[in-house]
Amino acid sequence: MKNAHERFGWIEFTRALKDTTARVRLRLDRCIAEIDGGRGDGRLHLISVLGGESDVGATWAAVQENTVFSIEGSGFEPVSLSLGEDAECFRGGLNVAGRRRAVRHLVAISAEMAATRLGGGVMSERTILSGDDAVFVLYRIAERFGLPVVPEWAGWFMRELRRRRAIAPLLGIGCKPVMITGTKEMFLDWISHGIRRGLIRFPEKNGPIQWPRMPGFDAQTTAIDISQRPESGR
Repeated sequence: MKNAHERFGWIEFTRALKDTTARVRLRLDRCIAEIDGGRGDGRLHLISVLGGESDVGATWAAVQENTVFSIEGSGFEPVSLSLGEDAECFRGGLNVAGRRRAVRHLVAISAEMAATRLGGGVMSERTILSGDDAVFVLYRIAERFGLPVVPEWAGWFMRELRRRRAIAPLLGIGCKPVMITGTKEMFLDWISHGIRRGLIRFPEKNGPIQWPRMPGFDAQTTAIDISQRPESGR
């Protein structure tokens, strides 16, 4: 993508050496941060960095040590935050034409964001998502909690989230992250209420459904079985 580097941010931290300290500064292509406006503190939930072998290795070690990172980017207020305890890291390499060595890539996510995977941390009321597209939000919530939904409900679900103040924006670089608040039981109650009032309808036939292409994803092949419907009398 032409001029894609212009949307990148920077991540910086200090690395302790034997007799001194060194400053490490890397390109940041994606970041999700949560800030408590009242107290001025918060936490990082995701960082995605690119760089050389040694600097990316140092970043991995810094994540394990719960180091505080300084983050800055276009349209992003500079912050100094950590990923917290038990953050998860994933490392890989990117081959770039004209370069002898691969560019190293690291993605690190907070323990709370890691818990939003399928079936993870279902008792938590908070779900951190990397995008605010209505279909993506519904798909990820349904995937996490095992909800019987169809893509056509995305607009209705987003309106419910806003009406009930259950969605809030987070700070992001390279994405538009949001925080969704709610439990499986709460969302099932919304669905039951929507069905009773005729605001949403199930398809005439049960079975798997195909989700449309979503921003940031390749063609979708994921299907959710909607044959188990919630009781309409909930």
